[in-house]
Amino acid sequence: MRQPRLYVLPALVLMSACDNTRSHAELMGDAAADLEAARLDLAMSRFDSARTLAPDAAEAHRQYAELASYLGLNGAAVRAWERALEMEPETAEAWDGYLFDLLRAGTYEADRRYGEKLVQVLPDAMRYAAGHPGVYTNALEAAQDLGETESYRALLREHLESHPDDQVLLHHLGEADVALAVGARMRREWVLRKDGSRALEMTWSDGQQIVKDSLEAVLDELASRHGGDSEVAAPTLYRLAAGYALVDRERKKDRWLPRLLAAPDRGALAEELYHRDMGIELRALLSGPSADAMDELSGLIHAGLTTTNLRLRGEWMRTRYTVAKTWADRSTADKAPAADEAADEAGGPRGPPLADEFAEPLFDAVMDLQRWVPELDLLLSSLRALLHYGVEPRAVGEKARDHEAALLADHPGYLRPGSRGDAREEEREWLINTARLLQALALTQLGNAEEAGGLLVQLATQSPGSETLGEYGLHLLRTDQPADALDMLVEAVAHGGSTYRGPAEAAAAAAGLSPDVVGARLDLRRPIVAAEQARRAIGERLERDAPDLALADQNGVEWRLGDLTGKVVVLKFWATWCVPCLAEFPHFVKLLEKYGGDDEVVFLTVATEGSTRAGVNDILTRNGYTFPVLFDDGGHAVDFGISAFPTTFYLDPDGVIQYKREGFGEDGYERQTSMLIDALRRVGGGPE
Repeated sequence: MRQPRLYVLPALVLMSACDNTRSHAELMGDAAADLEAARLDLAMSRFDSARTLAPDAAEAHRQYAELASYLGLNGAAVRAWERALEMEPETAEAWDGYLFDLLRAGTYEADRRYGEKLVQVLPDAMRYAAGHPGVYTNALEAAQDLGETESYRALLREHLESHPDDQVLLHHLGEADVALAVGARMRREWVLRKDGSRALEMTWSDGQQIVKDSLEAVLDELASRHGGDSEVAAPTLYRLAAGYALVDRERKKDRWLPRLLAAPDRGALAEELYHRDMGIELRALLSGPSADAMDELSGLIHAGLTTTNLRLRGEWMRTRYTVAKTWADRSTADKAPAADEAADEAGGPRGPPLADEFAEPLFDAVMDLQRWVPELDLLLSSLRALLHYGVEPRAVGEKARDHEAALLADHPGYLRPGSRGDAREEEREWLINTARLLQALALTQLGNAEEAGGLLVQLATQSPGSETLGEYGLHLLRTDQPADALDMLVEAVAHGGSTYRGPAEAAAAAAGLSPDVVGARLDLRRPIVAAEQARRAIGERLERDAPDLALADQNGVEWRLGDLTGKVVVLKFWATWCVPCLAEFPHFVKLLEKYGGDDEVVFLTVATEGSTRAGVNDILTRNGYTFPVLFDDGGHAVDFGISAFPTTFYLDPDGVIQYKREGFGEDGYERQTSMLIDALRRVGGGPE
């Protein structure tokens, strides 16, 4: 019987009290045992107690920092790494972790000071951890975020003067050259296929190809020098394997990676490459149709899970679940689903029966995921996968209760890093409701209709949405209350739950009514629900002061947010490599046309995250776009707390950010955007 990942919350308090009486050595030993057993929260708490008891014990600070980082508490991890490095600056792994958390804390806390500090401490990091590729990777990403890629490359060149034969440094200098040439990403462009369809394909521009060819020539010369040597130093092997991967020469890379893996002095050089290469092989096997690949997939996953790196182990746990679910889904692809009316009325699984050979690996993968991975949305969706096939509903209900308890206690590591304020509370509420819904569905599968009904009516009443209303409607249908079920199911469909249309018609028939009554009721309810949702959307304001922003556009015209007081500003951050960003632009242009003669509304776009001027101009020219594009050379996306593209901010006439929208959804895009603009431009700034 596996232990749950966490959730003995009263026990945590008791444990903390007991820890006060234990020695530093005892606390460290207990924490190590907790970590081995995947009791991550207890381990972190004990490492914290140990470092409090012995502030000069660097190992306690390092262990605490690693767990805090894994749970997404990057700011706390930064402080712990700094304390550890004060005492033992020569610890390369600590520098690696420190730079990783500086980068993540800067992103999630929208504070550029973390990124600036990362660049500032990079010389010391290179001094003590020159053989750790992660140091350079994190530094490059921070430099790009801050618009300081040129400065980063200059710093590497300066360091190269005293370390001219440092092959790791030379590789990452080449990586910086690529980043400057290709904007850290290859260009994606729409191409016309022979069958008349359009597709996005990645290409290199002429300038990018020059850099690529130049790097490949250098690597070929290095390979020719060492091709016949029986022994080659690991840094050289790393430069060849990683370099050929950088310029997309997989076959050449594959000649050198095995030698790197076999090198006794490889240290940290091979780890990322090794796991990435296994991931590529795994995806290729998973995409194939052969069932014979199961053993090979299992072997790759087993090898991946042997890593002692928490982050990599977590990734392999996710991969293991993905593989198990994929094979489960494939095994039932030709079987009739159980999600018919009879199954819904019985409260059984929605999917077809799953054979033990697929059910057991799926269950094991999901349960291990619960122990090792802190992403609650993934944990809950994996539990839902078990319910879909009716696998161990009792265990699902128990885990869902544990998750709910942790969320109610605001347990660390459960919400997405960077989630703050009202958005954080909304996310927490949504996850709590999801956990409760899973409990209700598990109870239904166990035959406990009364307790399930109590949870479902509470959810439908307190948090009405397509799923909460729909599942309560199904419960009413199962318990022979067809008239009430019809009301709930119609409401669910009106809220966007189209999958509940069939059950609604079944409820109508059970109530002695024509199925046509469903359509008639929907015609009445849909406009009312849409209006309610619109009022709710425009009523949820952020009230955040906008950071200072002064940037030049593609025509050299400088735009300052401070100069736009009195106007509603739609400010969109995007990137040339972002597929949803490109898909959004045709709809964005329609809005520009709609508000073209309106002096009270200004639309601005900001090209960021490695978007070169050449790449932006190419997109504008090919599509005939003329709207202003500001270039984020100073890394202002960090100040705005952007973690996804596209992200759009809506500023009121006082220059205050009132709304933020991440991503792009085509359905209702123009209407929803117009609704927000018109709400902000009204006298008094409030919705009608």
